[in-house]
Amino acid sequence: MSAILLSVAALVVGGTVLSLVFRSYVLSDVDKRLELFIDTMVGISEVSPEGVLRFNRPIFDQRFTAPYSGLYWQISEEGQEPFRSRSLWDYELKTDLVHRSFSLKFMEIVGPDKQSLRMAERDIILPEADRVFHYMVATDTVEIQAAVEQFNYLLTLALGAIMGTVTIALVMQVRFGLQPLRRLGYSLSQIRVGKETRIEGEYPHDLKPLAQEVNALMEQNEQLVNRARTHVGNLAHALKTPLSVIQNDVEGASDDRSIRIRKQTRLIREHVDHHLKRARIAGGGSGPGLPIAERLQKLVHAVEVMTRSKGVLFDLSCDEALRFDGEKEDFDEVLGNLIDNAGKWAEGRVMVTATAIESDGPRPLMEILVEDDGPGVPEKDLDRLFERGRRLDERVPGTGLGLAIVRDIVEMYGGKARLEKSELGGLAAYLRLPAKDH
Repeated sequence: MSAILLSVAALVVGGTVLSLVFRSYVLSDVDKRLELFIDTMVGISEVSPEGVLRFNRPIFDQRFTAPYSGLYWQISEEGQEPFRSRSLWDYELKTDLVHRSFSLKFMEIVGPDKQSLRMAERDIILPEADRVFHYMVATDTVEIQAAVEQFNYLLTLALGAIMGTVTIALVMQVRFGLQPLRRLGYSLSQIRVGKETRIEGEYPHDLKPLAQEVNALMEQNEQLVNRARTHVGNLAHALKTPLSVIQNDVEGASDDRSIRIRKQTRLIREHVDHHLKRARIAGGGSGPGLPIAERLQKLVHAVEVMTRSKGVLFDLSCDEALRFDGEKEDFDEVLGNLIDNAGKWAEGRVMVTATAIESDGPRPLMEILVEDDGPGVPEKDLDRLFERGRRLDERVPGTGLGLAIVRDIVEMYGGKARLEKSELGGLAAYLRLPAKDH
């Protein structure tokens, strides 16, 4: 747009200058003809013995004889009737006989029939008469205006055609010139949503280093993440052995010191387990996507077996076409925790529902609802459940890390997790996760 506007401004200025130059040229040509007429009039002028100014031969231009033809001449002398062309008929050009000027002057005046005239005038002293005569020749400017208007019309057409051509050229240049950048942006968006892992394809010489550097950066990030996961895993496993030794040493002891050691080692183990699980989160796309119907059936069946003694009924509703845009381990970790938690607290029923929802971004989304008919949680404590190690009831076994891991994994994928009161009476966990296009 800036290039187009600049081109328009340049063409407007150029067109204005050309129009003014052409008008100046036309006026210059007219002025030369008027000057020639005056020189001709002076050349054929003579003063009779009676002192009367006359032409010794006529001026050969029929317009001087046709009334109001647009071409006029007049010779004035102080105290005498002006000598004028027949084309003026009964009209007399206004003359300034007070201020003498023996050099040629040009001006715009109003003539007969309100015509706009271009006039040349000059004071002359003829050799045979010691008197000053004021010579004037005028022509109608309608022809000048017509010529200028015709030129401006043609100039506007030509500049408009040039502007149209320039605009098309600029649009095509920007469109095709920026196409590689759009392709690069599209490739990056595909990588971000997990559909691609690298920038592929050929790029122009100037963009090829950028694509290569982005690919190298992603490879380096993958190496750093894998290295960090390995280090965290090694550290966690290295800590577990001495922690187990310490716990075994104080196991069964009832003194205050042993109880404190046992409690602190349990807290340390919880921290280690939490960060080890976080380090294992993949957080990336999985190519074609993970079919979740089969995974949910397996998870529900596993929890159903563990809670068989309670007689909990599990209801699963899932679209067979739904696919999770992520890793199987992450999906199992999230839904396994939620379904297991619902089975522990449910009194008789657990419902799991997975549906596709509308997305306002580039990635499609799905929502998974896990709810139970258990005792539920007060609203003021819902957000606290996501805190690491938080357990509102110590009577049910667990570490308090499950929901914290759920939130970490969901947020890693750019999703959302929230807890509400279920219509069944217990707790409802809502998950919003990235999905794959069907």
